[in-house]
Amino acid sequence: MNIEINGVTLQADFMDADFMEVLEPSINKMKEEINASKTMQGSVAARYRAMNQAVELFFDEVFGEGTSDSIFQGGKNVMVHLEAVAQIEEAQRAERKEFSNFSNKYTQRQSSFQSMQGYKKKEKGQLNRT
Repeated sequence: MNIEINGVTLQADFMDADFMEVLEPSINKMKEEINASKTMQGSVAARYRAMNQAVELFFDEVFGEGTSDSIFQGGKNVMVHLEAVAQIEEAQRAERKEFSNFSNKYTQRQSSFQSMQGYKKKEKGQLNRT
């Protein structure tokens, strides 16, 4: 799946085990660092820098070294950084929903088939019980 963030196209495959093996720990680490920066002592600017650094490290870990430079081009706006993460999470949610719909389609068919296996044809004058 292509995701465009600030004019940079990233490749993300949320259904690929190898990609998810990198994404999951990186996104969890980033969220922990962002939460920690919210309560750190110091100026607002220092907290914003810490959040930006966590986001930039996330993009470099998941999509390759230098990705954050391409996306943010040296900008330090914390909302731009957080919106970039939100775009990744939104793309992941959309792909997860598509997967869920697809997999439900087959699990529902299987349960319908299984319920039909217990069905016995009515004989004249009898109730249909299994």
